[in-house]
Amino acid sequence: MKYLPTIDLWNPGMTEALYSGALRLQRGQWVRCGQAKPSRFVRATRSSIWAVHPQPHQAQQFARVCQALSR
Repeated sequence: MKYLPTIDLWNPGMTEALYSGALRLQRGQWVRCGQAKPSRFVRATRSSIWAVHPQPHQAQQFARVCQALSR
């Protein structure tokens, strides 16, 4: 599965599409929450979206979150 261009999760209907399964994202997909810098998508549950937001050492934080969820 290919990565999509950066998706703004705050666009109308995007979170609903993600929660319902109509939109499927891969772990690591670049997503945006409004006008902020892109974040890395981790996963979506029925009521939340997990993403690692821009910060120093974002790549290492993303790897740690993914590793913790794999356990």
